[in-house]
Amino acid sequence: MNRSLGQIFLLLMCCLGGVFESVADQYQSNELLEAKGMSSSTVKSISELEADLNSLTDAYAKDSTARYLARYYAQKNGDKNLKKSIEYYEKAISGDGLSVYARQATALELAALLYVNERYSAFLQSIESYLEFGGKLKSELMIQQALAHYYLHHKKTALELAGTLFKGHLNRKMTLGLQDLNQLLFIFYNLNDFLNSIQLQKSIIELDSYNYEHWLRLSKLYLKKNNPQKAADTLLLVTQKGLVQDQADLLLMCELLVKSGNPFVGARLLQQFFEKFSVDHTLENYDKLFRYWYLAQELTAATAALKQSLTLNQDIGRYLDLAELYYQQQDWRAMNETVKLGCENPLQNKQLSRANLLLGISELKLGNLEAAKQAFINASAIGGKIKQAVAYLNYLKVARLDPQQKREISGPCNGP
Repeated sequence: MNRSLGQIFLLLMCCLGGVFESVADQYQSNELLEAKGMSSSTVKSISELEADLNSLTDAYAKDSTARYLARYYAQKNGDKNLKKSIEYYEKAISGDGLSVYARQATALELAALLYVNERYSAFLQSIESYLEFGGKLKSELMIQQALAHYYLHHKKTALELAGTLFKGHLNRKMTLGLQDLNQLLFIFYNLNDFLNSIQLQKSIIELDSYNYEHWLRLSKLYLKKNNPQKAADTLLLVTQKGLVQDQADLLLMCELLVKSGNPFVGARLLQQFFEKFSVDHTLENYDKLFRYWYLAQELTAATAALKQSLTLNQDIGRYLDLAELYYQQQDWRAMNETVKLGCENPLQNKQLSRANLLLGISELKLGNLEAAKQAFINASAIGGKIKQAVAYLNYLKVARLDPQQKREISGPCNGP
């Protein structure tokens, strides 16, 4: 057992009510010494106590010595010392020298030692011994039982114990603190019981309602239950409570939702931040809103966001993105007008092919075959959309173009 586990064991002993004496390398007990007929000035080393243990005839002295040795080795590092501690605890419990109450407390000490060393099967057996000696199950011990069953992959038992504890908390038959509830949440969540996870997270919030992380976790749990609306409403409530006031945190919250695969929630939240909170109406933020809505495939909302971006910056790329949105919505008239409006700006060669391809598609859909043909010729002359443009020209049964025709770019989107 490493040093940190030894410290945890001591802490558990205190929490569980075990009487734990300070341990030195030498042992002195008036009761034991008197039982052996020795004076109180006699001092025995650990090794001498171990050597004499089996020769002790007094049951109380024998079992008390075993318990002392168990406690001594429990604080030492290493598996060898752990093994010795467990063996001595078992000797102390199995004898009849200690009172029932003392055996009960000793069984609980052994349980604590086994738990912190992740010996979960043995831990559960030790709890059975504790109960046989008249021990009572407190909530802390029941939580450890539930976790032990979880780690042993006893899914049904772990959920039943966790459910009993949570029900007792709701009915006010027992009082569970934040740490207790978080341990139950660990079981529910990892065993995919998201309904109980949500209810338990709400109880956690009741105890600590000003912790932003608790609300964020509740939002994520709603997402696990495929309820993005409640997830977004939960995060909005956090901002209304004033728990998140920094604009950078608000934007980060939206970005994290999108990156976690929930663009709808991220977009809806950012939209509400625009409407109800002091998120700057900047080009960068509107571009984010467009991207989020687009990833969520909410094309109408994405269109509105992109239009807002265009009021701040009339970049040709944004016009072409808007035209493609209209293409996906089969709004050919708006698509045609948007491309033409964008082409009032100077076009670079890299934009020429894309603009003319979109223009050609919209003209074709509107029945303007000659205008469509010229736009596709333009698109095939230069840029990254040549193959698509040629495919449309073939569809329109346009004969192979000579080099001169390819150089003659005309129409609304005619380049630099």
